[in-house]
Amino acid sequence: MTSIKGVISYIFQRRYLFHLLVWVMYALLMLIDMQGYIRKRGWLFIFNPFLISFLLMIVLVYGNTLLLIPRFLERKKYLPYAIGILLLMTLNTLARSRSQLHFDAVVWPNDPMNIEDYFKWNVFYSLWFIVISSMLYYAQRWAEQREQVRNIQITQLQTELKYLRAQLNPHFLFNGLNTIYGTIDLRNSQARNMVVQFSDLLRYNLYEAETDQVELQQEVAYLQNYVALQRARSDANLSIQLQTAVSNGNLAIAPLLFVAFVENAFKYTSRDDRQTNNVRITLSETAGKLIFTCTNSYDTAPGQSGIGLANVRRRLELLYPGRHTLDISRQEGIYSVTLTLHL
Repeated sequence: MTSIKGVISYIFQRRYLFHLLVWVMYALLMLIDMQGYIRKRGWLFIFNPFLISFLLMIVLVYGNTLLLIPRFLERKKYLPYAIGILLLMTLNTLARSRSQLHFDAVVWPNDPMNIEDYFKWNVFYSLWFIVISSMLYYAQRWAEQREQVRNIQITQLQTELKYLRAQLNPHFLFNGLNTIYGTIDLRNSQARNMVVQFSDLLRYNLYEAETDQVELQQEVAYLQNYVALQRARSDANLSIQLQTAVSNGNLAIAPLLFVAFVENAFKYTSRDDRQTNNVRITLSETAGKLIFTCTNSYDTAPGQSGIGLANVRRRLELLYPGRHTLDISRQEGIYSVTLTLHL
């Protein structure tokens, strides 16, 4: 029983296979219905009446399922749908009746019939196939929706598993950092501070930055920790400055908007031992207007299409449409970024 259900579900979910099977079954029924033609005139004779009947049924079925149902019935426009069905059935009935009258007259010339003799049966025939095609349409839609729900459930389970695995790794990392911190000599304050700063950066990335918005003061603290960690690992010939002036630290802002620019500044800053290389970062906020600048000396400038920069550009377009300006320039060995936000 399970295998039969699986086969039926598979057929319904494969649209073209499903339609092919339906039309093969209809063709077999047509051949059975035309046995009188075959006995009287042979197989070649049935080609034209078979083709005409088949094409008329295709127009009837797909006129209903591809045009009338999606355009009217699913939009709850019942009157236009009813009018469309009546018109479609009337045309189909007339065409089928005339076709049958013509070919029956050829096969049985001594038994003449009137078009009215075919009309009643063909009205029922058209109505029957309208009902059947509608039922099959919604059965297939139901199968497709079930498949979509199943795929969504699978995706949710995979996401949940990934989330659970992600929860294990941070705990391991934080425990490891605590162990490292505890083994560092108390006199080595620089190393201990670096571990604390790195732990704070990691915690912010994993937990606090997962929300849609954070307080501006949290983002400032993150930048300060990041710059402090970079300062501790940089050479003496790299001058690093960070200046912040925030009047309202409680303002809500999307997290991690600035770090990609700061990461690039440290990544691409010049390394010439014969000169003082520099990274300058400022962040100021007044009356909800935030101005962030980041400049660095460089030998090789970063590209404009990096993943980090592209990600920030896209986030700004989505989160602050019409409320931000981003200017990036290169001039005389200085790479400069200025981002203005209206919060």
